[in-house]
Amino acid sequence: MLLIQYKHVPKKPTFNRFFGHRLSVHVGLLFAIYIAVSTPVYAADYLEKSLSMQEAISRSLSLHPELASIGYRIKSAEGDIKYAAVGQKPELSLAVEDALGTGDYSGLDNAQSTLSIGWILDEGLSGSRVGKYQVRKTLIEIERDIKRFDIAAQTAHQFSTVLALQENLSIAKRAQQHTKVILFDIVKRVKAGKAPVADQLRAEVDQERRELEVEDITHELLSAKKILVSKWGETDIDFISAVGSLDTSRALVDFAKLEKSIKTTPKMRYFLTQQRLVDSEIILAKEEAKNRLRFDAGVRRYEREEDYSLTFGVSLPIGKPSRNQGKISALTADKDSYQADANATKTQLLTKIFVLYEELKHGHHIIESIENKIMPRLERALKETQKAYQIGKYSYQEWSVVQQEVLDTQLALVDARLKAHNNMVELERLTGLSLLSRKVAQ
Repeated sequence: MLLIQYKHVPKKPTFNRFFGHRLSVHVGLLFAIYIAVSTPVYAADYLEKSLSMQEAISRSLSLHPELASIGYRIKSAEGDIKYAAVGQKPELSLAVEDALGTGDYSGLDNAQSTLSIGWILDEGLSGSRVGKYQVRKTLIEIERDIKRFDIAAQTAHQFSTVLALQENLSIAKRAQQHTKVILFDIVKRVKAGKAPVADQLRAEVDQERRELEVEDITHELLSAKKILVSKWGETDIDFISAVGSLDTSRALVDFAKLEKSIKTTPKMRYFLTQQRLVDSEIILAKEEAKNRLRFDAGVRRYEREEDYSLTFGVSLPIGKPSRNQGKISALTADKDSYQADANATKTQLLTKIFVLYEELKHGHHIIESIENKIMPRLERALKETQKAYQIGKYSYQEWSVVQQEVLDTQLALVDARLKAHNNMVELERLTGLSLLSRKVAQ
């Protein structure tokens, strides 16, 4: 009796061969983020039967508290832009001369009163302030994009963990059932005198171990689901099973494409926008340092003659507009610092992408080897060992060892697929590219 019935089918992925009941749903982070921000999410009042990766990411992006905080910061930045566009208000002034003195000027009969309005030409200053706050708003929006990718990746990793544990539990349960069948056959052989009692005892131990494995994985799966729902602020598990696949068998994207994508990633755009913000602050500092014309215009009344006249004045500060030179020098140094940080970040990203890409290629090689070389040989070895045991050539212990190898290899295949899937998700997070297929189960 085989521990796990395994039939080799050419040109069919081994993962699907083991777990044919599993629906295939893959969602790229970029695609999932787009869906999440354009589709409303409603709280579930009942226990859903299944949960897809797209739904999990959508919930996380819609309900994550950190994203809500960034949303308020964006609204605050919009208010700053409106405030900066107002500019400096005109001044209205009233002046009275030659009044309340002595002699002829003791009363108001000889007084002169002037009502005037004054303003400063600051169009360039207002425009510079608006430009500064517009760039600052863009910077916050990029922070939001970075946070979205991080949250989506974290949710995708945890969702993949749930998928892997579900597959492990399925494998462990099938192994448990086969162990029961094997024990039943061995008991009959012992009663017929064809096998020693020790074989029955070992088979009973194996059955107990399989039951413990099922129990362990069940607890791990429950904890993984709990962690997953916490990504969108829930404390109760509101789904029964995660629906999807860990398959990453599609062709690898060219590494040159990954390198090229670095320039447009949110992290690199963040540093470029930081430099733009410094540029806008330098422009604002130069505008603030300029000597600006002040205009005054008004009407003057002469009480004695009961006549009126117009007044007009222009004033200009004296001196060179260099009072902000120190601030400008400091801002220029900040800009150079951001450029250095951008170069360092680019190097780090390229290194991470290279390492992940190599791990992904190696992971695909491991998966292919298990599917096409290791498992077919183990399947044949298990059949031959079973035959040898039944005719008395092999002991039950030798048969049990091969059964365990089959189980361990199936679990190793799931683990290899999980690692490959997580590497693909990390590449998506770092590059902003959508590398996973987006087939949705019908």
